[in-house]
This record gives sequence, C-alpha cells and structure tokens, in this order.
Amino acid sequence: MIIEEICKHLSDPSFASDRDLQDWIDCQQQKHQFKYLLVHADDGVIWGRFDDNHLTTAETIFCKPDFDFPSLQVLTLQQCRMFNSDKEILLWRSGETWRSRLVQEIPDLDKIPEGQILWGTHGEKRDKFTLLWDGSQGLKHAVPFTDIDLEADKRLTRPIQLMVHHYIDYDSDGVARIVLSRLVDLTTKNLKN
Repeated sequence: MIIEEICKHLSDPSFASDRDLQDWIDCQQQKHQFKYLLVHADDGVIWGRFDDNHLTTAETIFCKPDFDFPSLQVLTLQQCRMFNSDKEILLWRSGETWRSRLVQEIPDLDKIPEGQILWGTHGEKRDKFTLLWDGSQGLKHAVPFTDIDLEADKRLTRPIQLMVHHYIDYDSDGVARIVLSRLVDLTTKNLKN
C-alpha cells in the first residue's frame, strides 16, 4: 500500500509551553530543511517561511496595531504543516495527544498535482511575504512568497497557488482512490501534468 511507502509516523510530541512547540519545529527544520510553514489555529491561519533554519511568521512582518495576525501558540494550534518540494510534516491534535507524520516524495508513484488558488486579488510585498486581500473586503492574509507580478493598482497579474500532491492507490479490483495528500510549494505558474 502506498501509505506505508511514503508516510512515516513520528514519535508523539508533547508541549508544555509555546517554547516547547517552537523547539520541536526548530528540531524538525534542522533535520529536514523545510521551506514553508502553514498553521491552522483557533484564531486564524499562520504562514511562515524558513531561511537559514530561522522561522519567520507573517505576524512578525505585518505587526500590530495595523494588522492582527495570530501568533504560534500551543493553546490555539489545530494543525501545523512544514513542507518543501520533497516532503511534509503534519502535526495535529488528537484529543489531548499530539500526533505527527512525515510524508516523503517518491517520484514514480501515481499522484494528481493540484494548484489550489489562494484567496486574494491584490498584494503588497514586504520582507519575503506578500500581504493579500480581495478588493474592498477587509480580510487579509500574508503568504511567504513574493515571486509575483503586481499591477500599478497592486492587483495580482496571476493568482498565487498552493501546490498539493494527491497520492493514488488501487484496491484489488483496480479501483483508484486518493489515499493521502501533502503540501508541496507556492507558485503563480500554470500547472502542467
């Protein structure tokens, strides 16, 4: 089965403090050299990027009082994904227990690449992040990606996409199903199979 080939469950982490969470992220980064971080928390989405093994999150670039992006905290964390083109670690809460798994790319496996368009039609670049918003709506988020072209009115010439790989497995009757998905990259390029 494909899941056993590409997915490895990691030891269950334990976090008594936000510092413990940050230390765990730093340790995984040292081992795997990820490019991006995407966190879903009770109070919003947190984007981050790794440069020279240092994590920078959107809330440190777009600061209060002008912006109210959430910070990385154990108390509000739902799930955390660290990823690059070769692998992804997913950390999630299961009841009172934290779980984590590593998915590594195997080139010959059947997969469906998908570009999920991120919300936002306008942007402003700042320190390796792009603040995105959609016209007159007040909602904003900042992605750790600046390889985009902007019009004079700050409109994006192409949408930013979150690249995802959906891995396919086949049952004994040859019926295909998606068994696992992982984050891969950020891009503005058209997806070609």
